[in-house]
Amino acid sequence: MNEVIAQDPWAQRVYLTWLARDIRYALDALEKLLDRARLDPVPPSAWIYLEDVLVFTGKVSRMLWPVEKKSKGQTDEGLQWRLKRGPYLRKVLGVDDGSPLKDRKVRNGSEHFDEHLDEWVAHHPRPTRDDLEADALTELPAPPMRLINAQSRTVEVVGVRFELGPVDQELRRILARIEELQPLAALPNLEVAATLGSLPPIPVISLDAPTERPDEDVTTGADV
Repeated sequence: MNEVIAQDPWAQRVYLTWLARDIRYALDALEKLLDRARLDPVPPSAWIYLEDVLVFTGKVSRMLWPVEKKSKGQTDEGLQWRLKRGPYLRKVLGVDDGSPLKDRKVRNGSEHFDEHLDEWVAHHPRPTRDDLEADALTELPAPPMRLINAQSRTVEVVGVRFELGPVDQELRRILARIEELQPLAALPNLEVAATLGSLPPIPVISLDAPTERPDEDVTTGADV
């Protein structure tokens, strides 16, 4: 299948233009996140851009390291393309397993933040009046948090740190490589680039090819 993708320009174009789309959205959200994180106090919109960064870097990560388990409704053929798509993209884009894009702990922590809240609520002690009077309060556990540090260019979700600097560099490096391989991905309009990249290939018909119309007394396509 790796060889199939390597010999299929259309499949390459589809994967590369959509990957470029998600990378560019991630970079845009990252820039806006850092701009707002430098303000004091940090405005609420910073958290929206944080979620956007995590969502789109997550999409990039899954394109490069797809989940191997078959999804609901997916065909066996689709699964085979998925399993080979990741190794192919990592090879042509020069991405190894040391890439900061592979680590999904922070993204998973954000996506399942509600579950961390459940655990905190379930195990949070409820002080009683007797506890207060007896000065017998236990140490209260800290709630799960999301933090942004513009100076160190890091975010933290439920105690797991995400380094934005290395992620930014890796995204830009991969995007530059994609644009070398597929210039269509560099179009200013991200959606247009991805849409054009998805258009089916049009076969090239030679002008001297014999006609396939039985009702035409001609010998070549050029005659038609």
